[in-house]
Amino acid sequence: MRALTHLPAHLARLHKLYGEAGITPGVGKALVQLPSDHQVPMRELASALHCDNSYVTSVIDVLEEKGLVERRAHPSDRRIKVISLTEEGALLAKRARAELAEPPRVFDSLTDAEAAQLRDLMRKLGD
Repeated sequence: MRALTHLPAHLARLHKLYGEAGITPGVGKALVQLPSDHQVPMRELASALHCDNSYVTSVIDVLEEKGLVERRAHPSDRRIKVISLTEEGALLAKRARAELAEPPRVFDSLTDAEAAQLRDLMRKLGD
């Protein structure tokens, strides 16, 4: 599965997008996890990324430096830091999500019936 979803040409487009923004793919992975419509506690992002809080702090430092996120104290608990996308960050995250959602071109070789069968099998595995 990894060989299909991590084709060099497919990843190159995503890496180019991140490179233009001055971030690494690892930082980009965090960016696409952030919702566009509300702020997220840093510990929630750490959980979504399956990493520790100190790693998220360094990732958010980069995103904040690039003007892609804002870090603030939680409105009711100043000990908690929350992250929200800036307008520029939301646009980049949207573009990255669209790139991630685009199937690799190798899938074009499937017939309509094969593509439907693959879709159904993937849904079954997802359940």
